[in-house]
Amino acid sequence: MDEVFDVEMNGQRRKTENEKRAGERGQWASKTEYILVVAGNVVGLGNVWRFPYLCYKNGGGAFLVPYGLLAVVCGIPLFLLETSVGQYTQEGFITGWRKICPLAQGIGFGQLTISLCFFIYVLIEAWALFYLVFSFRSQLPWAHCENTWNTANCLALQTFNSSNVTTDQTNTTSAATEFWERRVLAMSRGIEDLGSV
Repeated sequence: MDEVFDVEMNGQRRKTENEKRAGERGQWASKTEYILVVAGNVVGLGNVWRFPYLCYKNGGGAFLVPYGLLAVVCGIPLFLLETSVGQYTQEGFITGWRKICPLAQGIGFGQLTISLCFFIYVLIEAWALFYLVFSFRSQLPWAHCENTWNTANCLALQTFNSSNVTTDQTNTTSAATEFWERRVLAMSRGIEDLGSV
């Protein structure tokens, strides 16, 4: 009889500890909230921006066949594995794998490394914001050559696009190219010239 009572008490104690830990960690308010957060995490900048470019570059509709096949065979099962491990363990990706199998915590560190590699998207978003800020000017800086970063070889956007440009002007660059290379990227002349930060 005492053994049954001890088992029940241990079960209650474990349940109370799990509830405390769940309360500290936080829970989703509803299934809809969870679905929206997961969808926001899955559909990132790479999916919206790079996917149409990849389709165009690799053959249009023919690219969709291997893409769809790999999404069904690899992408969806890995996504379901990651979310189910997170739900089951109620831990982050490193400690969740450690809880399942201590040797598998390397999978969590791999996920962390991949997440850090995608940090480059922040830079691309900063470029987009940079262009957005400059687009509110009355005269777009990439449409004319009266800026401090332009060279003597600069051609304004209307001149560059017109048919009046002679073919002997091989050293000319468009105002848009100079804006990108000399203002946004602040490119130096070469590896010997480090330039500024």
